[in-house]
Amino acid sequence: MSEPLSCFELAEQSTGDRSEVLRWAAARLPLVSDEEAVHDTRVALRRMRESILGFDRCIASGDRDNARRLRKVESLLGSLRDSEVRLQLLDEVLGPVAVWRDRSDDPRLARAYGISVISKPGDATRPGLRGLETEARRLLADLTAAESTLARERMLSGPVLRTLSKLSVPPVIIHTRQSSRPALGRARQQLPALFRRAARQHSGEGDLHRRRIRTRRLRYRLELYGPVLSPEHRSVLEELRELQGMLGRFHDLAVLVEWIDAAARDQRRELRPALRRLTVRVELEQESAKELAEAELRRLDAAAWWQAAQRACLG
Repeated sequence: MSEPLSCFELAEQSTGDRSEVLRWAAARLPLVSDEEAVHDTRVALRRMRESILGFDRCIASGDRDNARRLRKVESLLGSLRDSEVRLQLLDEVLGPVAVWRDRSDDPRLARAYGISVISKPGDATRPGLRGLETEARRLLADLTAAESTLARERMLSGPVLRTLSKLSVPPVIIHTRQSSRPALGRARQQLPALFRRAARQHSGEGDLHRRRIRTRRLRYRLELYGPVLSPEHRSVLEELRELQGMLGRFHDLAVLVEWIDAAARDQRRELRPALRRLTVRVELEQESAKELAEAELRRLDAAAWWQAAQRACLG
């Protein structure tokens, strides 16, 4: 019978694997055509950070500060990722930017404007709701694309890429009394608290946001200790992945609603009603996402799933 995996062995294995993933993800960042590069890099940064936090007693003191640096770089890439998610959601919820250029479907505005502001001079088109919404939708796409370009230029400058290159080097794992102990014991020390936090319920709008962050952290820590956990932990990970996706979609739509409202305040008056109608469409999608996420959380909470999942993982 083989010896149980020690903290030192699992720390060395996990930080080595995650460093390689981070290195390759960061190498894809300069490619504008790679739509998932920023997302994959941020996920790799989080997983690397969880490795350092999970095995902090096995890591050389100078490399423990990398957890803070990893979080800072992840935050720096956040604005770029937000703009990319916004472009995807705009296409998904509101549809691709329409090519319809006729604004003649609103007789109340026909006399006031005469021709479409998005048509070529001399076109025999009159203003209407359809054209205004097309303009508003195109405006949102243009604003997001401009923000994405600026964020990419700012975030992917030389210093950021050099920092990522340094952080993708595996930390030094040291032999200590703590690191020689079984990794499963370390998992049994850390995971119960993470399960309790993920299961904790709150009141108010911030509950879903808090539970999203706690679910994500629990998932990454379970992945870290996966080699020493019960095989049933894989089904727990799959459940957490689906829940995280539901909570993430609600969060992204909520952010999109706030962004459209803020953008509308800076636009000319005639476009604001159209932007508000687009916002209402996104709000309906947000409410649907919220209902799905809350229903899933109620199901898990009512079935005491979090406690059962902990027992399944730790045996």
